[in-house]
Amino acid sequence: MHIPDGMITGYPLIIYAAVAIILLAIIFYKSKDQLDEKSIPMIALFVVATVIVQMIELPLPVAACVHVSLITILALYDLRTSMIVYMFVTIIQAFFGEGGISTLGVNLLNLAILAPIIAYGIYKLLHKINRDVALFISGFGTITLLGLIASIEYAIAGTFPITYGLTIIVPVEAGVGVLEGAVTIIVMRALKSLKPELVPVMSDDN
Repeated sequence: MHIPDGMITGYPLIIYAAVAIILLAIIFYKSKDQLDEKSIPMIALFVVATVIVQMIELPLPVAACVHVSLITILALYDLRTSMIVYMFVTIIQAFFGEGGISTLGVNLLNLAILAPIIAYGIYKLLHKINRDVALFISGFGTITLLGLIASIEYAIAGTFPITYGLTIIVPVEAGVGVLEGAVTIIVMRALKSLKPELVPVMSDDN
């Protein structure tokens, strides 16, 4: 979930932005060999597709909204690539009113770094038990945990008490996570049938 302008202020924003910039710089450095003529058009395609998909959203009467994020799908294509894609997506969205300019640092930290790691980690932890279950829980768990992370960040900033986050934001995001999990299964299975190179984690060797 995106954190809008004005919801977090002061020194936490500086800390979140600094951490996000440092981590993204490391990711770009480690990915420099992957950023070639073949991968750059793919990254651009992922960015455009994600921005378009996330334009379809249902606002809610809390600090959250309903839309599909594609975080798990991108993370399972390639973890570092997904971070780069979501960095560009988050920056673009900030200038179109999704999230905010002042909160860009914290949104980059949450969406471009933490979310892909969570999605990838959950799938890798569970995929040998059952791939569909792993895909669903990865999508569901990522969105739900993002709600929890944002709730903690709101509480640290004094925006909302943690009880508000745990009783309102997290349950709402868990509901959104059910949709995310279902869409993740459908899209990943479709890609495996049509473009298996886009879902290497679902090959028989993984």
